[in-house]
Amino acid sequence: MFALPITETAFRANAVLKQIMNYNLSVLKFLASLNGSYSEGQPMLRTYIQLAPSYLLIDGSKKDDPETGVAQWALGFERIMDVLAALHPTGQLEHATVLAVRDALAECWSNTSSIQASQTAQDKIKATAARLRKLMDQPDSSSNSLS
Repeated sequence: MFALPITETAFRANAVLKQIMNYNLSVLKFLASLNGSYSEGQPMLRTYIQLAPSYLLIDGSKKDDPETGVAQWALGFERIMDVLAALHPTGQLEHATVLAVRDALAECWSNTSSIQASQTAQDKIKATAARLRKLMDQPDSSSNSLS
């Protein structure tokens, strides 16, 4: 058989592709780009939230170890939930962002039937939904919250 040599460019492209196909790394890069201005970044944050179901399919089924892929996906969503937890007490959390999380979790739940680590994914989704419910049960410091 004829084997092609792995070029440095191909090696770099593969490394970039692995980073793109990891929800946790994508979320981390996005959050780092905000420089702590999470409130102003909510429209883009909602985009990353809306991508969560697609990343669950990628991270949960395209990896050598689907359990690790789901764990990485869940870690990315936990980071987003950390941002929501920081915004809510200050009254800066927008209602559209909460709805985006709710909708993404519902779609993620539907996607679990398509991945190998479905039970692990369902457990992570339940935990994230419980965290969202708990967060929404907490009062904020502003009467204009979720505007």
